[in-house]
Amino acid sequence: MKNNTYEKLLISFKENGGFFHKSLKINKDPSKGLCIIATEDININEILIDVPHNLLIPVDETKSLTKFKNKFSEYFFQTLLEHDQYLKTHPFNSNSFELEKINSSIKKNTNLAKNFSIRLNNFNSLNAEQKKITLLASTRAIFIKKYEKKFFMPIMDFVNYHYDGLKYLTGNNGNIYIKSQEKIKKNQEILISYTLSDAISFFLKHGFIDESFRSFRIKKNELKLNLKSISTFNKNYFSKENEVYTFKESIYFYGSSFSKNIFKFLEIFPPSQKVEMFKKILNMYKNTIDIDKKGDIDDNSIILKNFYKSATLYKKIIDNCLNVFEKK
Repeated sequence: MKNNTYEKLLISFKENGGFFHKSLKINKDPSKGLCIIATEDININEILIDVPHNLLIPVDETKSLTKFKNKFSEYFFQTLLEHDQYLKTHPFNSNSFELEKINSSIKKNTNLAKNFSIRLNNFNSLNAEQKKITLLASTRAIFIKKYEKKFFMPIMDFVNYHYDGLKYLTGNNGNIYIKSQEKIKKNQEILISYTLSDAISFFLKHGFIDESFRSFRIKKNELKLNLKSISTFNKNYFSKENEVYTFKESIYFYGSSFSKNIFKFLEIFPPSQKVEMFKKILNMYKNTIDIDKKGDIDDNSIILKNFYKSATLYKKIIDNCLNVFEKK
């Protein structure tokens, strides 16, 4: 029986030093495409997949989808292109109607709208092949801080997303690996979590959104406060120009937790105003997203269905942030 391309890729992956747990298999699912499934129970703290640095493919060196450095790269990109239907529903491929709906919903969120506009304009300036590489990289690549660049992760990228999934780990040799955090049952799908941002930014970047998503981020240098009188401020966390104080770090909410630097941000307000001021800030972010005017949308528009799903999640997550913040 002739091997599927992804099976050839897995054979080549192992031959070139990649590790794939003996109790895992690549499965082709009609609804989600390729995924990784356990064929037997796997104990806690076992390496599941390990991609050595020599098999990571730098995104900035990927110039063609027809000319390849070696057979391994050829198998990898052939596999991606055989399962690339999801790229059609990325927001960068929006038609004018879909784009107008997205922009009208996020236009009050200046930073979000500006970032999407810049990325979309950059995308539209590319040729067809470069566009496809960019879209593949949006869900198939990881930024490795040690090397300050993004890499495609052969085999590893078949692990699908879930907010509570496993985390990518970087080894001493520049390898990327994941390991079991608890016992994995037979037939259980292996899932991965990545990108702490907000639901809309996640969708606009990756082209999909999952109901499990529940983080919210206020990006660094985004909070600018025009204050004539302050309680105090820490120069390690704020920059100051005239009477404008800018918070230099990102603030994260994830599930029922939040980043501790929120207390450094709140120091700028008098004690009696801290809670109310931050509640106002969170509500301000919530109210910048307008989904009340979505009106009738084309039932066939997967892009808009997923966008409004992300926008609804965005607001719901901020409501949860408000509850978490008040309690803590």
